[in-house]
Amino acid sequence: MQRPRIALVGNLANVAYQTCKFLRQRGVDADVFVYEADLASPPSNPDSQDPGVLRDPPDWLKTVRQFARPEGTWIHSPLKRLHSSAGNRISNLRLLLMLREYDLIESFCCAPWFVRSVGRPYVSFATGSDLRELAIENTSKGGRARSIFQHAQIVFFGPDPGHLDAVRQLRLRSSYPYRQIIDTDFFAPNHGWHRRTAGELLIFHPSRLDWACSGPERWNKGNDRLFRAFSRLVKEGHPARLFYLERGNDIEATRRLVTELGIEQHIEAYSGEMTKSQLCRYYNLADVVADQFCVSLGLIGLEAMSCGRPVLVGLDVQATNLCYEETPPVLNCKTEDEIHACLKSALNPEYRERIGREARGWIMKYHRAERVIDQLIWHYETVLGRRLV
Repeated sequence: MQRPRIALVGNLANVAYQTCKFLRQRGVDADVFVYEADLASPPSNPDSQDPGVLRDPPDWLKTVRQFARPEGTWIHSPLKRLHSSAGNRISNLRLLLMLREYDLIESFCCAPWFVRSVGRPYVSFATGSDLRELAIENTSKGGRARSIFQHAQIVFFGPDPGHLDAVRQLRLRSSYPYRQIIDTDFFAPNHGWHRRTAGELLIFHPSRLDWACSGPERWNKGNDRLFRAFSRLVKEGHPARLFYLERGNDIEATRRLVTELGIEQHIEAYSGEMTKSQLCRYYNLADVVADQFCVSLGLIGLEAMSCGRPVLVGLDVQATNLCYEETPPVLNCKTEDEIHACLKSALNPEYRERIGREARGWIMKYHRAERVIDQLIWHYETVLGRRLV
């Protein structure tokens, strides 16, 4: 009997590519379809974690071309959308036809939106605001997202309160909190990269800047709380430096906040996205990595923990305990006062070392690829009703 074939579509933050790679290592017949938009974003580009993989891609890694809607008419659109170029680059319409050849599809971040029309069972991986915000919007895009999640055989979601609220509100028929796969060999402590500059505390904040806008269905990251708490720390005379990435909706608002707080001399900014290799290097260079403060532990925090770094994050313990038997060893803080207190605790190098060591151990226990892949294969086999390997 032919082995079941699995298709993974969409590659936000390189999650689908990593999942496919580890599935294939376990003998699962899986392919990943990566959109050109993913390749344009360094952390979503497979090459950023496996340099050179796009120069000679394996046959299980395929790139999907995307075309803009023609001006005024659709008359030439079908021909354009059927176009495919050399190698593994395929069109969006050809992707729709190819997906019919698979036994099970996993859609990441509502990609593709037409997955329901393929006629194959599918599971959906919610990566963040696609479920907690978009799927409950009263818009056409929100309606499509709701439809994808509500008709999926399984919806995998992160252990945060926004996802839990959306799961209840949408009455999803089969949903499970899911643990991200972390490549613990790639994201690992590298003591040769550690920077020590006259006792200065180096804080790395790579999360998207999303804090100035709010609304009844809005879950931002609360970045401004970190900047305000950091301002208090340095004005108290503690030597510290904050290095952040200028990416997201609120770059200009963050620049204005830094000026307003008068902390320009203690701040460094990197314009744009980083590759996974760059992120790994800066996780290791930092004394503390700051994640997000309104949503819960994200991929950035998990990667940093795998590198043995203490992580500042606003953790919802109740939601997190649905996914783990042990609360993650992080510097849990949500408000400006709590972040300030955690930063002061992190001034102690012995404390940082202990938290970082516990963080690495926790990641190895719960997020190591071998353990997560076993769980994922079990879910796939449950949907299909037969074994994958």
